[in-house]
Amino acid sequence: MKKLFWGLFFLITVNFAFAQGKEYHCYYIQEKIEIDGQPLEKFWQNVKPVYFISNTEGEACATTFFKAAWDDKYLYFYIWMEDDDIRCTMTERDAHLWHEEVVEIFIDADCNPKTYYEFEWNALNTLLDLYVLNPGYSRDKITQWWDWNCLGIKSETYVEGTIQNSNDIDKGWGIEIAIPFDQIESAPNIPPQSGDVWRVDLTRREGSENAGDLKKSSWLPPSCHFPLSYGDFIFKK
Repeated sequence: MKKLFWGLFFLITVNFAFAQGKEYHCYYIQEKIEIDGQPLEKFWQNVKPVYFISNTEGEACATTFFKAAWDDKYLYFYIWMEDDDIRCTMTERDAHLWHEEVVEIFIDADCNPKTYYEFEWNALNTLLDLYVLNPGYSRDKITQWWDWNCLGIKSETYVEGTIQNSNDIDKGWGIEIAIPFDQIESAPNIPPQSGDVWRVDLTRREGSENAGDLKKSSWLPPSCHFPLSYGDFIFKK
C-alpha cells in the first residue's frame, strides 16, 4: 500500500508540473549588472516575471516572482517578495534560515535528481549554501554537505520597510543574486552552452515556525526536496 501511495503521488506531482508548463527560458545578456538588490538595469525590464504559487493549493500567500539571466561568468536572479511584516533575525552564514522567512534556490545542473545545490537568503542578506545528496528523491533521505561554500557568490537585498518591526506596514523585499558558474561543478558545460538544460526550483517561506504561521510557496510545488518536480531551466543566446 505504501508503494502504491508513493507511486500515485509521483504521477500526480509530475503530471501537475508538466500541466503547469514549467520551463524557463533564461537569456544571455551583455549588459553589466550591479548587484544592489534592485532590478535597475534595462534588460531586467524586458524579462517576464514568473510568479510563485502555493505549495498546497491556489495562489501564493503573498506575491512573489523571479527573473533570471546569464553571461559567461554568472547566473543572475532577481526575486521580489511582497511582505507587509518582514521578519528575520539570523545573520551567520549557514544558519538554519528555513525556520524563518527566506527565499531558496535549488539547482540540479546535470539533471541527476540524486544531487543538487541549495541556496537560501533572508532579508538581512544572510546566506546558506549547501550541496545535497538525495538518493531517494525525498526529504527524509537527504544528506546535506555543510562544508561546501559557493566561492565568489554575490547577493544584495533591498528592503522596502523595516525588519523585525510589526508596528508598521512593510511593502516587501527584493534580492539580486549572481551565482558563479565555476562553482556549479556538476554542470555539463561551464559556462553553459545555448540549449543546455538545468533543473531548477525556487521556493519561499513566509512567517516563522516559532510564531506558528509559516507558509510556503514556490515556482513548482510540491517540495523543494522533491527534485523530480523541478522545472526545465533552458539557457538561450
